[in-house]
Amino acid sequence: MKFGVCANQRLPAALRAAREIVKYLKGGIVLEQSTAEAMGESGVRLEKMAADILLVVGGDGTMLQTLMRSDAAVLGINAGDVGFLTEAGLNGVRGAIDRILSGKYRIEEKIKLRTVVDGKRVEDAVNEAVAHTASTGKVRHFILAVDHNSVGVVKADGIIISTPTGSTSYSLAAGGPIVDPSASVLVISPIAPYGISSRPIVAGAKSTIRLGIEGSRPCRLVIDGQANHRLSGGETVEFSVSERVARFVRFDYDFYRRIHTKLTG
Repeated sequence: MKFGVCANQRLPAALRAAREIVKYLKGGIVLEQSTAEAMGESGVRLEKMAADILLVVGGDGTMLQTLMRSDAAVLGINAGDVGFLTEAGLNGVRGAIDRILSGKYRIEEKIKLRTVVDGKRVEDAVNEAVAHTASTGKVRHFILAVDHNSVGVVKADGIIISTPTGSTSYSLAAGGPIVDPSASVLVISPIAPYGISSRPIVAGAKSTIRLGIEGSRPCRLVIDGQANHRLSGGETVEFSVSERVARFVRFDYDFYRRIHTKLTG
C-alpha cells in the first residue's frame, strides 16, 4: 500500500506529525509538494500524487482543500480545532496507520456538490457552495428553482447549498437541518432571510437547483470556504450531485456520537 502525506504547513504540530509519519513508515510514501518543501524534502503536486490513501494532517479546512484537489481516499488526522471531518488525533497517528496496514478500516463514500456557472463548471464541494452578497449588510433577491419548478424569490444575505456532509457546517449555523450521512439529498438554506416565510428546503439527490440574482447585482460564490468566484449578478448558477465522490477512511465512525462530542458545548 502506498501512502501520501499532506499537512497544513501553518500548524507546527501538523508538520511534526508529518515527520513522525515519514519516520514510522520508513519509505514507500509520497509527500505533497508544499508539505515537502516545508520539511526540506522533495514532493509532488497533490493532483499528481499516486497514493492509495492520503494521510491529511490539519483541520477541516485542510481536509476540504485536499478533497477539492484529489479523489484519493483520505484519513484525516486532527491538528486543528473542531476536526469534524477527521478520524484520528495527533496521539493516535501510529495506531491509525497500523489499523490501515492490517486492513481494519473501511472506505466511506460521500456525495460531492457540482456547481456550474453559466455553463462553466467550477470546483466540486464536499460541504457546500455559498452565494452571498458582495457587500456586507446588503440584502439580495435570489431567484430559486428546483427542477424547473419555481420556489420564488428569497430575500437574504445569501443562499447555502449543502451536501449531507456539509449539513453540520455553515448550513447548520444558518438554521439548516442536520442530515444523516446515509441520506442522498441537498439542503438549501437561506442566510439571514428577510421575512419569516423563507425556510430551509431539502431537495432530492437527482434534483438540479438553479439560482439567479434579481437586478444583476454583484455577489460572491464560495466553494467549501476554499475557492472564491465573483458573480456579476446576471449569471445562472446550477447545483447538482457530482459524479465524483469524497472518500474517507473510517474506523469506528459514529455520526451521532461525533455530533455530541464535536458540536456541543
